[in-house]
Amino acid sequence: MKKKQLLILSGIFVFLLLVVLIFENPFRKSDHQKKIETATKLFPNFKKDEVSKIEIIAKGETTILTKQDEQWVVTTMEDYPADSESVKALLEKVEEFDNVNNVSNNPKNQADFQVDSSGVETKLIGANDKVLAHLFVGKNTPGHLSSYVRVADSNDVYTARGYLQGTFDKSTRTWKDRHIFNFKKGLVTQINITSADEKVELRLDAENKWQMHQPIAAAVNQTKVDTLLTNFSKLPTDDFVEPKELSEYGLTSPISTITAVLNDGTTPTLHVGKEEGGKHYVKSVDNKQIFMLYKSNVDDLIKKSDDLMENVAPPELEDPTPSE
Repeated sequence: MKKKQLLILSGIFVFLLLVVLIFENPFRKSDHQKKIETATKLFPNFKKDEVSKIEIIAKGETTILTKQDEQWVVTTMEDYPADSESVKALLEKVEEFDNVNNVSNNPKNQADFQVDSSGVETKLIGANDKVLAHLFVGKNTPGHLSSYVRVADSNDVYTARGYLQGTFDKSTRTWKDRHIFNFKKGLVTQINITSADEKVELRLDAENKWQMHQPIAAAVNQTKVDTLLTNFSKLPTDDFVEPKELSEYGLTSPISTITAVLNDGTTPTLHVGKEEGGKHYVKSVDNKQIFMLYKSNVDDLIKKSDDLMENVAPPELEDPTPSE
């Protein structure tokens, strides 16, 4: 009897399973999955390596980036070196854009999505001024995880992942490379720091250890010197400043200076000028651009000898009390 009941229950289970498979089909691909599998790129023939010029129009201002000898420069800012990572991010985004999420093909909706002149218009241009991609980047979607995008000669509006206006429009941050210095700290053999109080000179010895030679000969904390070099060798600016007379920034007679001597003879040097609004005006001797650094970032570079010296514990004194 029990065997018969077991067979009946098994049959019912199989029947119900077949019903689920037929009507629910849990293995069936969703419409979104189908869209992903059949998606095409918005710019199917676009190759980022072929781009030699980028034109960006945002808020009524035009920024032009140009590739010169494999290096990107901001043409509209006197060919100042461009932030290569930001340019790379823009090119990769354009290459990724696809037609998976189409949200509108009504021209009347373009203003709402800011994929018209109110958004960021971008042209990517190749050899012989051939336009490789022309698009508008709009505002964020309600969830703030994606942005609206439209190909210039189409009414179709799509969504693409990320806050894209920040990728395509740098606004007051600009497309300029924000590095004041970008050298390999492992090539440094000497560091000179001059302030109103003293001159600190550090040199790398034969055992690859840093030693202080001025203002006194002393051992230094290797970790602190390494941190100093890390900050100096990849130093980013906190702000760009309009060029004026150096005297207006206190840079004709700097209040402090730091120099690294590299094994190839180059000497990256930073002059520190007057403080204003919690920031110091600073300038590299090899760049006419004036920068600003927060006081805390300047303090990370202009170290006193006491800050760098190794703290050596004094020797233990013998107990003068005679033992019994």
